[in-house]
Amino acid sequence: MKREDFSENIALVSITIGKVMAAVGQTPIKNLDRETQDQLVFLGSLIQVAAGTLVFDFFPDNPTAQFGIALNVIGYGAFVFQTISTEDDPERLLAQAMSSNLKEVLGNMLILTDLEVWQKMYMLVGTIMLCIGNFLQAQGRKRLLDKGDDLTLFDPTVTAGTWMETGGISAIMLGRLAETI
Repeated sequence: MKREDFSENIALVSITIGKVMAAVGQTPIKNLDRETQDQLVFLGSLIQVAAGTLVFDFFPDNPTAQFGIALNVIGYGAFVFQTISTEDDPERLLAQAMSSNLKEVLGNMLILTDLEVWQKMYMLVGTIMLCIGNFLQAQGRKRLLDKGDDLTLFDPTVTAGTWMETGGISAIMLGRLAETI
């Protein structure tokens, strides 16, 4: 395995770990308190920002893929920034999270315009799953905003979206590992 392949695989494994952490944080689990779950979402997003910046470097000759990846990293980064900011308005935080999800949908749709993605089934399926997962999360957050009730509740659509996203990046990671090992 070449050094670049190894680095890209490490980045994809890291993103997958970050997505798993975020998905666990968005899933109602009796044995985990809300603060722990919020920390899982925060740390998972932070890992995705760091690893996403590594993936960006693997497409130096593909501005479309770079822009799509950049939108994803901006989405993760905006979520991390809103978490560490002093903003306490749950409605505003939820709207910002929905906006981050929509940025990621757009970024993944841009990646789908790359013909190389269509040549590798794992990339195509994984990227479509990422789009759907982020869209589901945005829809769930929109529903919470429209209800106006307790904005800190878990939403089943958001939970499903995070796990769909996790499945998508897992497909990409496993396909890439199989291709390079």
